Amino acid sequence: MAIYVVFRKSSEDSMGVTYEFGGADHRFDRVLRVSAVDYSVRVEDGRNDHTTVRVAGMAIRGHRADGVWPKAGVHQA
Repeated sequence: MAIYVVFRKSSEDSMGVTYEFGGADHRFDRVLRVSAVDYSVRVEDGRNDHTTVRVAGMAIRGHRADGVWPKAGVHQA
């Protein structure tokens, strides 16, 4: 099974960051929020699927690595 996901940061404040994300169609029709306090993740549509985990993981890894939330990203597998 292949996966392709793209995401982009839509907002950021002291409490966390919000990302829009989607698949190969680049519609960015889903939204998730990552807490800067404890890295908890909340998905707007409530679906915690493989795509959500991948986006949250890439964002959190980027933030842990250099203290900056990634502006955008792509994952293909």
